[in-house]
Amino acid sequence: METGGPGVNSMKPHALQLVLEEQVLALQQQMAENQAASWRKLKSSQEAQQRQASLVRKLQAKVLQYRTWCQELEKQLEATGGPTPQRWESVEEPNLEQLLVRLEEEQQRCESLAEVNTQLRLHMQKADMVNKALREDVEKLTVDWSRARDELMRKESQWQMEQEFFKGYLKGEHGRLLGLWREVVTFRRHFLEMKSATDRDLTELKAEHVRLSGSLLTCCLRLTVGAQSRESDGSGRLDGSEPTQLLLLLTKTQELEKEAHERSQELIQLKSQGDLEKAELQDRVTELSALLTQAQKQNKDYEKMLEALRETVEILEANHAELMERESSLSRNAQEEKLSLQQVIMDITQVMVEERDNMAQGCGQDCSLELDARGFSSQFDSQDPDKTLTLVRSVVTRRRQAVQDLRQQLLGCQEAVSSLRQQHNQWEEEGEALRQRLQKLTGERDTLAGQTVDLQGEVESLSKERELLQKAREELRQQLEVLEQEAWRLRRTNVELQLQGDSAQGEKEERQEELHLAIRERERL
Repeated sequence: METGGPGVNSMKPHALQLVLEEQVLALQQQMAENQAASWRKLKSSQEAQQRQASLVRKLQAKVLQYRTWCQELEKQLEATGGPTPQRWESVEEPNLEQLLVRLEEEQQRCESLAEVNTQLRLHMQKADMVNKALREDVEKLTVDWSRARDELMRKESQWQMEQEFFKGYLKGEHGRLLGLWREVVTFRRHFLEMKSATDRDLTELKAEHVRLSGSLLTCCLRLTVGAQSRESDGSGRLDGSEPTQLLLLLTKTQELEKEAHERSQELIQLKSQGDLEKAELQDRVTELSALLTQAQKQNKDYEKMLEALRETVEILEANHAELMERESSLSRNAQEEKLSLQQVIMDITQVMVEERDNMAQGCGQDCSLELDARGFSSQFDSQDPDKTLTLVRSVVTRRRQAVQDLRQQLLGCQEAVSSLRQQHNQWEEEGEALRQRLQKLTGERDTLAGQTVDLQGEVESLSKERELLQKAREELRQQLEVLEQEAWRLRRTNVELQLQGDSAQGEKEERQEELHLAIRERERL
C-alpha cells in the first residue's frame, strides 16, 4: 500500500499528457472539418452571387442590345429620310416626328434603365461587401466558437478522468489513513497497557524495596544490639537464629537484584520496541504529510483549472452576445437588400409595361396613315415591335427567374440563419451543462478541501500523539534511571550487609574461640 502511491503519482502526468495530445489532435481535426464546412458555405454563397451578377449582366446586355436597336432604328430613319421623293415628304413628316418622339422616349427609358442598372450595381457592390464582411465575421465566430467548444469538451473529459483518478486516489489514501489510524490506536493501547504494567511493577518493586530496606534496618539493629550485648556481657550463648536470618536476607537481596535486573532488561526491550514503533510511526506521519502536501498541490491545480473554465465560459458568453448581434445585423441587412431588390424589380416591371403600351400605341397610329406610308411603316412595325416585345418578355421572364433565384437564395439564407440559431441553442444548452458541471466540480472541490482539513487535523493529532509518546518515553527513561539508582543502592546496601555479616561472623568465631579457651581454662582449674 505504501509503494503504490508514488507509482500512481509518476504515471499520472504521462497519462494526462497522452490525453492532452489526443484531445489536441481531435481539436485539430474538428477545426479542419469546421473550416471545410465554412469554405463550402462560402463557395455556395459566392456561386449564388455569381449567378445574381450574371443575371444582372444579362439584363445589362439586353438593355445595351435594346439601345443599339434604337440607334439602328435612328440610322434607318435617317437613311430612309434622305433619298425619298419629294411627294412623300409631306406624308412621312408626321410619321417621322412620331418616330423621333418615340426614339426620344426610348432614349429616356434607356437612360432610366441605365440609372436602374447603376443602382443595381451599387446595390450589388454593397451587398457583396456586406456579405463578405458577414462571411468573415461568421467564419471568425464559428472558428472561435468551435475552438472554445472543443476546448471545453477536452477540458471536461480531462476533468472527468482527473476526477475519477483523484476519487480513486483519495479512496486509497483514506483507506491507508484509516489503517494507519487503527495501527496508531493499537500501538497506543499496547503502550498504555505496557505503561500501566510498568507502573504496577515499579510500584511493587518500590514496595519490595521498602520492605527490604526495613528488614535490613531491623537486622542491622538486631546485629548491633546483639554485638553490644555480647561485648558487655563477655559471655553468652550464641544465637542460632542470626545466621539463618542473615542467609535469608542474602537470598532476598539476591532475588531482588535478579528481579531488578530482569525488570531493567524488560524496560530496555520495551524502550527499544518503543523506539522502533516511534520511528515507524514517524515515517508514516512523514509519508502522510507528503501525501497531504501533494493533495494540496492537486487542489491548487484543480482551482487553476476551474478558474480557466470560468474564463472560458465568460469568453463563450461574450462570443454568444457578439454572435447574436451579428445575426440580427445579418437579418436586417438581408431584409433591406430584399426590399431594395423588390423595389428595383417593380421599377423594371413598370418601365417594361409602359414601354410595351407605348409600342402598341405607336403601332395603332402607323396604321391610320396612308397606303404608301402604311406600307413602309407596317413593314417596320410588323417586324421590329414584335422583336421588341419578344425581347421585353424574355427580359421580364429572366428577371422573374432572377427574382425567383434571389428568393431561393433568401430562403437558403433564412435556412442557414435558422440552422445557426439551432446550433446557437445547442451551444447554449452545452454552456448550461458546463455551468452545472462547473458548480458540481466546485462542490467536489469544497468537499476535497474539507477532507484536506480533516487530514490536517488527523496529522496534527498524530503529531500530538507522537509528542505524548516521546514524553512517556522520557518518563520511562527517568523511571529506569531511578530504578537503576535504587538497584545500585540495594547493591551497595547488600555489600555493606555482607561486610557486616562477615565481620559479625568473624567476631562470632573469635568469641566462640574465646569461649572455648575460657571453658578449657575453667576445666583445667
